[in-house]
Amino acid sequence: MWVYLVTWMMHAFANKQFNERAYKLITGSSLYAYVSHYFFIILIAVFIIRPYKVTFVPALIIEIVLTNGIILISYIILNFIYEMVVPPKVAKKEEGTEEER
Repeated sequence: MWVYLVTWMMHAFANKQFNERAYKLITGSSLYAYVSHYFFIILIAVFIIRPYKVTFVPALIIEIVLTNGIILISYIILNFIYEMVVPPKVAKKEEGTEEER
């Protein structure tokens, strides 16, 4: 029942593009996040969690917030550099209807 409810809600609400910039950021960064998240989790654990002996619940919150923040910030920077080298294609607006062509 729970899976059906979540699936229905995601189909009804999350399948729409509400904000173009946010949509591009979230969909573009999802593969990058999948590939790089473990690296950032380890960095945060080694440099912040272990040296300061943070307990489990605060460490979990720190890991989730910082990992997601670092992924988004590094994706924005890398995407900016990529778009400087390879500019995105601009869709041309064709004038006239199909009958006129």
